[in-house]
Parts: sequence; C-alpha cells; structure tokens
Amino acid sequence: MSSRWAQRWDDAVDDGNAQVVRRLVQGRNLLRSGRVTGLVVAGGSVSGKVQGSSATPLSVEIELPQLTDAQWSVVVEALASQVRHRARLLAGQVPDGLDSQLEARGLHLVPARDDLDVTCRCGDRVPLCMHAAAVWSAAGAAIDADPFVLLRLRGRGRERLLAESAGLRSAGTQPPPGVALDDLGDASWTQAGSDVDDFAPAPPQQPRTPAGPLRLLGDPPGWAGGVSAGDLFAPLVQRGAAWAAALLEDPGAEPPTTA
Repeated sequence: MSSRWAQRWDDAVDDGNAQVVRRLVQGRNLLRSGRVTGLVVAGGSVSGKVQGSSATPLSVEIELPQLTDAQWSVVVEALASQVRHRARLLAGQVPDGLDSQLEARGLHLVPARDDLDVTCRCGDRVPLCMHAAAVWSAAGAAIDADPFVLLRLRGRGRERLLAESAGLRSAGTQPPPGVALDDLGDASWTQAGSDVDDFAPAPPQQPRTPAGPLRLLGDPPGWAGGVSAGDLFAPLVQRGAAWAAALLEDPGAEPPTTA
C-alpha cells in the first residue's frame, strides 16, 4: 500500500499483539491468493466473502462508526479551504495537510480498532480473525486505489462531498472590487490605455495537476461514461493548452495533432 490513508487503515488494527499480527499476515496472504471476493464498501460497513479451509466461503462484515453531521461539517470546511485538497482527491491522491487540519479539530478519518464491530463465524477467539483481516486488507487496497472509498465508508459519497465543499467555497468567495463609474474616462472606452505591442504576457507555467479545473468540477449530473469526464476530456484540454503556449511563441503555430 502506498497512500497515507491506506497505511493508516492497515495500522489501525495492528495493536502489536502477537496473535493479531499473525492474523494480519494470514489475512494479507488470503487476499494476495485471491480468496477474498464480493467486497462491498458502504457507509459504516465493509463486507466480503473469504475462502478459507472449508468448502463454503465465510461471510465477514466489519461495522465502523460514520461521522456525525457536525464532524462532516469540519471535513467539508477543510476541503473547501484549499482548492488543492479537492484537486488531489479528484486525481486519486490523498490531500497533503488535510489530516493535520482535521486532527487539529479532534477528528480522525481512519477509525480506531476499538470502534470496529467484526462478524465472522469461523470461531476464532482473537477479536480480528484472519478472515476479517483479509477483508480489512481488501478495503485498504480499495482506499489505496481511490481515497473517496474511505470517505464513503465514513458516511459521505463522492458527489455529495464535492457538491457540499464546492457550495461552501462559492458562498465564501466575494467578487473583486470594481472601479467607480466616475473614475472611468470617456477615452478608455474607445482606445487602449497603452500600446498593444508593449503587452508581454507572462510565460505559461505547467499546472501541478493536468486539466486540474476540469477534474475539480467532477462529473456532470447524469454522467454515465465508463471513465470520468476528467479522464475523457483532459487530453483535449492539454492539447488546447499546448497550442495556446505555442501561439505565444509563434502566432502561426499549427494545432497539435492527435495520436
């Protein structure tokens, strides 16, 4: 696992107890051998079937507490406070600094071991059996691939969370101050304030996230494509940006060709 949330998810159930550590190793082995199927991630629970030594797979369910509305307000405020948080989430990455913002308010996205309610009929007396450890590891792999999985487990889906954070950010954005009408001269309506040949645009800088604004908007309502709108249209946006940059150097530059 590579992402910070996936690692924290993995560490949450590792209390250093030798029996638990052994079950975690067994669970990871079960996952790697393809014995975990039917993983279901929902608000407040993760479940799946694990093929153990018996012929019939064991059903495992792990329940965890969802965040309260008040706690989600803290998460939404943190996401709305910095555009880069949402941009990194949409790019499939864990936002830098988001955890520290939330922890400063006493909130942790990854649940603690004591908050979990594990159900498995294998009969193991260890609180986290190897079958539950396998399902837990499978959920961690899903979080590693898509950080929105952790947020969904804690009670908020992708679209709702993006809409709420975008709405809060829009509500807190004020338009820049304008110019009083009395300060506008008649000549400014018909002629430029300076020679256009003296205008030198700043050299373009490569964005940290390609087609970031497009990814930040998310999928439009009713989107049913096999890939996200950002992934589908990002190459077109990037080619347009490359052409615009080329036109600054050579007004006669041809548009880039598609591969």
